[in-house]
Amino acid sequence: MPQVLLARATCHNCQNQFQAPVEQALDVRADPSAKMRVLNGLVNMAVCPHCGMQGALNLPFLYHDPDKELALVYMPMEAGRDDLERQQTIGRLTSAVMDSLSPEERKAYLLQPEVFLSLERMTEKILEADGVTSEMIEERKARAELMQRMLEATSDEVLDATIKENDAVIDADFFQMLAMNLEIAQSVGRGDSMQRLLVLHDRLLELSSEGQRVKARGDMLEALRAEPTREKLVDLLVQAPDERTREVLIAFGRPMLDYPFFQSLTALIESAPDQDERERLVALRTEVLAVRDRIDEQTRALYGERSTLLRDLLLSDDPETLAQRRFQELDSAFFNVLRASLEEAESAGDAETVKALQAVWNLVLGLMESTLPPELQLFNRLMTVEDDEDVEELLQQNRDLVTEQMVQFIESAEASMREEGEAKAAERLALVLEKVKGMVAAKAAV
Repeated sequence: MPQVLLARATCHNCQNQFQAPVEQALDVRADPSAKMRVLNGLVNMAVCPHCGMQGALNLPFLYHDPDKELALVYMPMEAGRDDLERQQTIGRLTSAVMDSLSPEERKAYLLQPEVFLSLERMTEKILEADGVTSEMIEERKARAELMQRMLEATSDEVLDATIKENDAVIDADFFQMLAMNLEIAQSVGRGDSMQRLLVLHDRLLELSSEGQRVKARGDMLEALRAEPTREKLVDLLVQAPDERTREVLIAFGRPMLDYPFFQSLTALIESAPDQDERERLVALRTEVLAVRDRIDEQTRALYGERSTLLRDLLLSDDPETLAQRRFQELDSAFFNVLRASLEEAESAGDAETVKALQAVWNLVLGLMESTLPPELQLFNRLMTVEDDEDVEELLQQNRDLVTEQMVQFIESAEASMREEGEAKAAERLALVLEKVKGMVAAKAAV
């Protein structure tokens, strides 16, 4: 996990002092989002709570990618009074990373981290390690500059003109960069930036050629969600305008790619009105088979990796540290493997294995809950408490979280449960909702 401390900062705009979070050591295996924060210059950015001014603290930090054996230190010239003090800072950062690793992971490259005076050179090094060429880096810079121009457009007319003028360079990579910036803005709570990015996203969908393709792809996927049948999937694949759209449809419709599906596709081929259409449909069938096989291979590899992770957690002397380090791998595939293993152990009557697997289950759920906002943590705890007195005690202990927003969230959750047929859980939640409403009303009356 990223190491975060608090530092005292002075706002250059209003001169007020405030405490700002500071990251000193970033490990991309423990926190994959750290890479994008570095590449987008969002590490150690501070927002003044008094006037809202945002700026970089320009403090040193160490970037660590163990899979690529990268240890990079950002050390601006103003960090430290002399070379000795800067070397001491580098040593302290390196020690912090070394201490967080197991003995077998403490390798020689960590003892000689590469030092950068500018963030630009550091980001280039990170991209080079990913196999990104200098030409690709320049293209990325150009996309970033274009996106910034769009975000800073002085009017809707200027934005629309900029989009139309640059239609040829607004491609899938541009939309991917936009999506990453949206994710980062959301994760760091930058509501103003997120709103501007969403506006830009909507205009790009409407005005750019790539945006129209993205929108059409989304419409097709939504049509398949609304009518998830083999016939609909065949129809959409035949209509799909490009390879990417077909891949998305095949991935979503993978459970329907069975013998009846290919029978329907073959029937279309045999009834094709001319040779050109027949050849197009034959090529489509070949493509569907290839994509299906690739998805299946990737799925097998993924489940194999998650099975290995579960085994490592069961054998580890420190499963919590291992789970934290590989947190991003604790996904739905991992839980599917864990659930299947539990069911198998229970069927075999292997009480010892069931106990060990249940311990892993509880550990992982605890880690996941710790990453949730406090309001969601409280909601989850309320869902597990059955006694009315315990519910009231829990609400009283978290009075600051009991707000009108929580009332709205619980109302939405209750409605969803009823729609999904979970009547018992919905009734239980309705009782909790009444208590929450009562507390909110009492707080408003004070």
